[in-house]
Amino acid sequence: MAANHRVSVNLTKQEYQDLAGLAEKYRVSMAWLSRQAISDYVERHLQEPIQLPLPMVREGRAEYK
Repeated sequence: MAANHRVSVNLTKQEYQDLAGLAEKYRVSMAWLSRQAISDYVERHLQEPIQLPLPMVREGRAEYK
């Protein structure tokens, strides 16, 4: 699979340790686990609306949907 786009995220120390532990346990890369998690999330929420915890910002004003 050729990557066309890159995304960077900041993780807490605990999130990083948990991700590293899963990667080691299942003998896969942390990048693979991250792509899998994103893919699962997107697939799950394509058909159903989600309520994000943060307001959508448009033209400098916060709008709650």
